[in-house]
Amino acid sequence: MNRAQALAEFVTFGKNRDQAIGIIISANDAEPIPCYVLTLESVLDVLNRCLAGEIDLDDLELWANVIESRTDIDNSAVEGVIYALSNAEQMGELDKSKVTRLVELLKT
Repeated sequence: MNRAQALAEFVTFGKNRDQAIGIIISANDAEPIPCYVLTLESVLDVLNRCLAGEIDLDDLELWANVIESRTDIDNSAVEGVIYALSNAEQMGELDKSKVTRLVELLKT
């Protein structure tokens, strides 16, 4: 798995997410930086999987924090959602009802 594939695997909560994290962390900064574009569809998939119990709320918050801090993931299309998920101090503690509301807002 290369770095671009690792970014995609991490962002989509793929089956090889743990391996992807290792690749992303160990990537050489001298390498050209691939950019993964985070789409609304990808975010909705992750949020719906969280609501279905496949993804833990703590993992969802960590996921959003990592995405928000990375320069190789373009989250501009969903920046507000990522901010809401990763900033519990300003937005309040993350719970399933907030995730449900985010999904409803994103579908409109």
